[in-house]
This record gives sequence, C-alpha cells and structure tokens, in this order.
Amino acid sequence: METNIVEVENFVQQTEERRVSAFAKEVKRYLETYPDTQYVDVLLTDLNGCFRGKRIPVAGLSKLEKGCYFPASVFAMDILGNVVEEAGLGQEMGEPDRSCIPVPGTLTPSAADPQSIAQVQLTMVDEDGAPFDVEPRNVLNRLWQQLRQRGCSPW
Repeated sequence: METNIVEVENFVQQTEERRVSAFAKEVKRYLETYPDTQYVDVLLTDLNGCFRGKRIPVAGLSKLEKGCYFPASVFAMDILGNVVEEAGLGQEMGEPDRSCIPVPGTLTPSAADPQSIAQVQLTMVDEDGAPFDVEPRNVLNRLWQQLRQRGCSPW
C-alpha cells in the first residue's frame, strides 16, 4: 500500500514530458503483450469507491497521455450517483470538468474480458497539474504524509 501512494505522489510531481513518455512506454508494452485489445475502460474512483468512467477504442489509448476530462462533481456524489450540491462541486460551480491523467502501472486487462478490453485508472489534477484536493487518493496521501512526518505508520 505504501508503494502505491508514494508512486502516485511522485508521478504527479514529474514533468509533463517524463509522464507522457512513461505512459507511452506502458501503452507500447501493454499492446505488445495484448495485441487483440479493442477497447479501454478509463476509470476514476468516486468518493464512495465506485468506478466512474468511459469506454474508448484502443486507438485512443495513446491520447490519454495528455489526459481526459471528468466533472469535479464525481467527488460530490452520493451512493446512488446523485450530486450532493452542498459539497460545492456541482451546479454552484457550473459542473466544471477537470483534467484526469493515467495512474502509472494501472493499465491492465479487464476482468470482464481480458482478451479484448483493458482498463486504466485515472487521477484528477488541477489546472497546474497538482493533485485535486478532494480526490480520495489525494486525501489519503496527505494523511499518509502527516503520519510519516510524525514517524508513525498505520501498521
């Protein structure tokens, strides 16, 4: 678990050029291993741990290196998928879209159809590329950093 959090933190801090290059290499390796892939599910985990996403043709996979867009309100949904307006990420803000970039190492075959469908997890970033504050993985990472600074560990 520690490795994933640190990898995500380091990944977001990399320059755009290095990130793009790393993802391009990951895509190349994946498609060499799974040449029959036809679709990719791009997945963003909401506040409730539910995947929100899109299915794209595999030809669009390399374009993900520059990111894709999801509404910030994905982190203000209740368990039924309704936006909780009191969170301040919905209509009040105009339902803004934010850039989402692939999380390194998450391009894998889909359990539903591993021969023809891949999946990749995304993380949301601000306009300047910094982690989006309310995304659960970023909240967890901040808490993890606070524990580390105090010399504590959850295990």
